[in-house]
Amino acid sequence: MKNKSFILALDAHNGQSQLAAMDETGHLLSCRFYPTTAPDLIDAVSQFRGPSRLVVEESHIADWIKRTLDPYVDELVVADPKINAWIAKGDTINDAIAAVRLAKLFRGGYINPVHHSDSKRQQFKELVLHYHDLSRQIVRFKNKLKSEFNAKAVPVQGRRVYSRDGYCEAVAKLKPFAEAPFQTDQYFDIVQKLVNCRLSTLRQIRKYYQFYPEINQMRQLSGVNQITAFSLSALIDTPHRFANKRKLWAYTGLSQSEKVSNNKVYRAGATKGGNRLLKYLLLQAAMRIIRCNKETVFKATARRLEQQGLSPKNVRRSIARKITSVIYSTWKSGKTYNPDFSPAQS
Repeated sequence: MKNKSFILALDAHNGQSQLAAMDETGHLLSCRFYPTTAPDLIDAVSQFRGPSRLVVEESHIADWIKRTLDPYVDELVVADPKINAWIAKGDTINDAIAAVRLAKLFRGGYINPVHHSDSKRQQFKELVLHYHDLSRQIVRFKNKLKSEFNAKAVPVQGRRVYSRDGYCEAVAKLKPFAEAPFQTDQYFDIVQKLVNCRLSTLRQIRKYYQFYPEINQMRQLSGVNQITAFSLSALIDTPHRFANKRKLWAYTGLSQSEKVSNNKVYRAGATKGGNRLLKYLLLQAAMRIIRCNKETVFKATARRLEQQGLSPKNVRRSIARKITSVIYSTWKSGKTYNPDFSPAQS
């Protein structure tokens, strides 16, 4: 197998994975199962003595595979599975067919790569995602806690019930008529535990301030709070992976979709793709700008769009795109930009 170049495609799963290998002419050399362990996969790709390119679809273990096998191949690409519809479609599909099809797509140049961060960035990203997951769990169990009281005709409103004193007051109202359910105490304890876990996670996230100066740059923008800046830095990773701001708009789910045929627009509107968390954070930042009393460039733009007759939803999306554009340009250039201004000076 010397003096040849190889196309390798790995259909990876927990337990075992299928590795398909082709030569530069597209001839299938092998398609075998290997245990999904570091030593076995390293031995599998190392048997091909020559320039080798490996492709694997994005999955929950794709990042581990990339870090494990990257030193043993000349190029490793993580493919976006949403683009590879040919693999999933068909009357007959199995791991061997999927691996061979993936190799053919890679050889033909039809793979859309997925960006993966370096080791430190990946740890930062996982911490940020963990923070947001804890936030979702907190909301879930807070709702469960309130529903237990509401089901016993003890209405609770606001955030006081989540404190120890407020919770005891709600339980006191409940006890003359019924015993507090066992699960109510558990829900309250879970909420307290999750809140403490989120706080300790935030402390860990803050340690990355010193490594990523763009976080402080983002904090200068109106509407971008601390956790939003951390999240944008972690999830975008680097602005250089996007050719222009519109590519970043698409990644954040803020771009406009359009279907044109024969010079006629059949469908136009907001795209349904993109990173949902980034989209949510940027729309929230835009909402804070629109609602705040402080006069800024963004605020003035929002007011002008409202006067032009744009709906509140489209105004919010436009401001979110403007925030994204400023983040993209300042981060990529390394320059600072403060969009705040005094109306008297404008």
